[in-house]
Amino acid sequence: MLAQVQLHYGYANLERYNQVMPKVRELFEAEGAVLLHASVTRVGRLFEAWNLWQVEDQGHMARVFAGMGARASASDAVRRQAAEVTAELAAIVESEHVRFLESLPFSPT
Repeated sequence: MLAQVQLHYGYANLERYNQVMPKVRELFEAEGAVLLHASVTRVGRLFEAWNLWQVEDQGHMARVFAGMGARASASDAVRRQAAEVTAELAAIVESEHVRFLESLPFSPT
């Protein structure tokens, strides 16, 4: 899964994003999604981040979010952390576009 995240303009928002994303990574990886790469556009549209996640299938992210709070078995600490990072991201992210990718036969991985 490739997520293109457009941040609100400004270096302060990029810094805030860099601080909150390790928390997001921890929550997602606890549910089986794996961050493969994260980058930011340097030439082109400013304050645009790209996150490449390894997921099982298109439904995996629904299961990730369920595990972070919607499922009864989620701990109060996980629910609280998920709510905190969601609020932090809402303040700094302008938009997000998600793509589910499939490897081509010649891809090395």
